[in-house]
Amino acid sequence: MTRRCALLLAVLCVMAGGGRALHAQSTVGNDFSWVRSAADTIPYPYAAFIALVLANHPVARQADLVAEDVRSQLRTAWGAFDPTVAATWDQKRFDGTGYYSYADVSVKIPTPIGSDIKIGYERAAGTYINPDRRTPDVGLITAGFSIPLGQRLLTDERRTALTQARALRDAGEADREAIINSLVLNAARAYGAWYEAWRRREIAREGVGLAAFRLEAVQASLVTGVSPAVDTLEASIEVQRREVTLREADASFFAAELVLTAFLWDGSDRPISLAEGVRPSLDGLEAGAMPAVDSAAVATWLAEARSRNPQLRKLEAEVRAAEAQRLLVGQQFIPFAEATVSAISERGTTPPVFDRSENESNYKGALDIKSPLLFLKERGRFGSASAKLDIRRLERERIGRDVDNAVRIAANELTVLAGLLELQQRNVERTRLLRDAEQARFANGESTLLIVNLRERAVLDESVRQAQYEARIAAARATLAVAIGNLTTLPETLGARPN
Repeated sequence: MTRRCALLLAVLCVMAGGGRALHAQSTVGNDFSWVRSAADTIPYPYAAFIALVLANHPVARQADLVAEDVRSQLRTAWGAFDPTVAATWDQKRFDGTGYYSYADVSVKIPTPIGSDIKIGYERAAGTYINPDRRTPDVGLITAGFSIPLGQRLLTDERRTALTQARALRDAGEADREAIINSLVLNAARAYGAWYEAWRRREIAREGVGLAAFRLEAVQASLVTGVSPAVDTLEASIEVQRREVTLREADASFFAAELVLTAFLWDGSDRPISLAEGVRPSLDGLEAGAMPAVDSAAVATWLAEARSRNPQLRKLEAEVRAAEAQRLLVGQQFIPFAEATVSAISERGTTPPVFDRSENESNYKGALDIKSPLLFLKERGRFGSASAKLDIRRLERERIGRDVDNAVRIAANELTVLAGLLELQQRNVERTRLLRDAEQARFANGESTLLIVNLRERAVLDESVRQAQYEARIAAARATLAVAIGNLTTLPETLGARPN
């Protein structure tokens, strides 16, 4: 009996000291309304956040500039087919004598089939002019074309450059989408981390509020003699433990909010901050809103990824460019041969140039043929071009398999998370039932405050785990969308970004 009295006296002394410390550091005495006063009330949906990121983030703007750059390079390649006008005038006079006066004007029109159309006007006058350049006083009009007969018949440098520029444009568009997809994935992960940190803080606030309310009840019961003094000590320690958890959750939430804020920009390229009182929202990310994951859906996603994934599209473009280069160097094994034919008529002839009876006696023609004997340079270039093509094809197959695996992994993760979230929701409900039952037993004097606290900690822990699964869903859906290469598999507002 003496030992019990001594133990009770020691507990009362510790309780008194702990009570003073608790009062000093919580600022409230028995008022814990501060725990709930800071709750955020304005939802900021996931889809709205991603839409803002896509619209204004500098990386998204830079991705558009990447695409514009390659489109400009395509326009440069088209410049090889730009019609050109050339004019020369050469005159010489000496000691009062007009030696010669040459005028030559021409228009050259390249065609996509490798031939060139040329229309020109030439006039020569003077005392000393080359006989082969002599023309009537009114000058001559020429109209003709040149056409390759061997090498450059199937393709040539300018057609190859155009094909490669088109492939480069497609690769640039794929790069743009890859940049956008990477941005969306990082933003989705940041949003998920922000949501999880917010839920942890809210759960910690709820835990402190419940523990504080229980401390008040135990203190009131101690005055009436219903509760023992040790329960007051147990309740105060639990409040302090949960306050530590709340402060840690506050720090984590602050860091997660800063990471999220880094993705927020306005239309004038200025960083912006989150509005006061906003909170994350699961709108569009609920389990019921997730795409159905079954064998048919996975097969559809795999087929779509093969045609839409930016990595595969870029590699496909690189394969086309390598094929065009190999075709060009492969033609170098064919001797070069080019024929040029032009009809000639005097200026003012009606109809000029196109009178067949006149053209049979008035024309210019040339045939140019050349070829190496051993083709040493050509064989080296062809071998190099073939090796580069094989490298691109092998890389395409390797990345294709990686993309298939990424789609399957992301789809499987969505399936697993949906199942885990459903199970976890039941776990939270059941731990709450246990907590409530234990609370009822404690009120009837059949349990202890320690067990009640343990039951409540289980509720808080299971709620945190549920928040983790909910947060992972946001990242998992973004991962699947990026693997497929189609952001419209996310909440539908994300499909509004123009190409």
